[in-house]
Amino acid sequence: MQKIIITILTLTALFISGCNFNNGQITKTDLEKLINDALAGDQEANQKLQGFLTPKHIGKKDYNQLYIDQFSTDDKTYYSVILEYYDPRLNLFAIYDDDLNFYLLDKSLNGYLNSEWVENGTRKFVFVQERFLTKDVLSIDRLSIYEVGEVEASLVYRSMSRFVKVNNLAYQRVESIKDNLILTKITGTSDKALNNKIDTFYYNSSSKKYLSKKNLFDNYVRQEIDNFAWKTTKPQITENFVDAETDTVTKNFKISLNRDWQKIPKYIEDRQLKQPLTGVKYVNVNHGSSFTILQIPR
Repeated sequence: MQKIIITILTLTALFISGCNFNNGQITKTDLEKLINDALAGDQEANQKLQGFLTPKHIGKKDYNQLYIDQFSTDDKTYYSVILEYYDPRLNLFAIYDDDLNFYLLDKSLNGYLNSEWVENGTRKFVFVQERFLTKDVLSIDRLSIYEVGEVEASLVYRSMSRFVKVNNLAYQRVESIKDNLILTKITGTSDKALNNKIDTFYYNSSSKKYLSKKNLFDNYVRQEIDNFAWKTTKPQITENFVDAETDTVTKNFKISLNRDWQKIPKYIEDRQLKQPLTGVKYVNVNHGSSFTILQIPR
């Protein structure tokens, strides 16, 4: 008897052949129902999604938005899926086709998300914008561009696209996409020498991404953030501390964190201490850093 060994590799952003939905092509409504069923704990629905959800998502139907957009060719329809939560660590972006083939999964998007399909000749792209705040009042957009091929999709470009400080709006807009480069144009900056500048992102065959040697707009935004005179207007951690011995309260202790920091309440620290203590942990996945607040017994 001939034996067939099948090895299944689960890879992010790699094409995985899917199964048909009810022996036919799925619609946007079908896909939305499938995701909601999987979130509610339906294991069969979750299997059909082929790794879109993690165990942390099961039961988490309190998302900000589930947005599915579509793009159709002569013989196929593609779906881009945004699953956005208040906790950006749970944000997901994926691409399927109408046979439930799984093209891409990105778990790295933050803030409020929106997407748009863009056709450029024979090439298909999805533009995804992230919007978030830094230093309470500075609004930033970041644009990610994904190219969809015959059997897979990949992230090919990522850069800041919009920066708002007070009433000043600065933009970096994609002007054209070619095989070997992407051209962007910068407008509205407080640096007059930078306005109407063109930045060129060349295709790098090693990373398979479009990269700029200058990163004009990203560097401008970072410098504006670093130089911004900032007084906390939206403190996100406010606690009163009680001295157990004197029963006095220390008020108005504040640490201000932007939206990149996520709160884990009732966190149990048992690795660094001889005995476990319960406190609050704050995690920033962008920085790869965290800190924990614990009340230490006398």
